[in-house]
Amino acid sequence: MKFHKGRLKFVLPLSLGVAIASYIMLVNNYAEVGSRDRILIVIGATILTAVISYFLFPQEGDNPKDRGPY
Repeated sequence: MKFHKGRLKFVLPLSLGVAIASYIMLVNNYAEVGSRDRILIVIGATILTAVISYFLFPQEGDNPKDRGPY
């Protein structure tokens, strides 16, 4: 599998959105979670989102035999 820079235009904004949303949710709803643990949860969620979204967003030329839905 080849690395596609074109996928980063989807992966980076999505990961940034997850990081911000998860941090806000942890601060507002789970105040008992320590700050170190909160940061670790946010980092884990961001990395997991980046990996999953990198593989889910197909790039042109990933599967040359695929002709589309027609």
